[in-house]
Amino acid sequence: MQLEFREEIPLSPAEIYGFMRSPRDWTRLYGSFGEIEDRGDGWYAVPLRRSPFPLVARIVEDVPEQRVAWELSGFWRGHGEINLEPGEHGTRITGQETVRIPNLLGIGRVLEARFFEPRFRAIWESGWRRLRGMAGSEA
Repeated sequence: MQLEFREEIPLSPAEIYGFMRSPRDWTRLYGSFGEIEDRGDGWYAVPLRRSPFPLVARIVEDVPEQRVAWELSGFWRGHGEINLEPGEHGTRITGQETVRIPNLLGIGRVLEARFFEPRFRAIWESGWRRLRGMAGSEA
C-alpha cells in the first residue's frame, strides 16, 4: 500500500517535528499505538491496537524541522518520509509511506487493500486531526 500526504497544519514546523522525529514520539500523536519497545540499534517496536504485529521502525534520515524518513522491518515492511515547509497558514506537510506485508499464500496484496490500507489511512488522519485540534486550542 502506498499512502501520500499533503496537509497544511496551522502549527510551526518545530511543533510538528516534535511528534515525528522518532517512533518513540509517535505515540504522543497517534492514539492507535501502545507502549513502545526499544529493540536497540535505533529500532523501536510500536504496537498497533488490535494487531498482533507491532510496527518495527527506525529513523534513517532526520533534518530537524524539515524532514524525517524511516524504514519498517518485521511483518510490516517498507519506508516513509515527511517533509515540513513553512506555508501560508502554518506548515505544509508532504510525504509518503509504503507498507507491505508478507504475501501470505498469494493474498497479501488483497489483505493490504481491503483491511490494512484503510486502517493505516485512519491512523494518519487521526494524527492530522489531533494536530489541527492542538492548533485550534492555541488560538
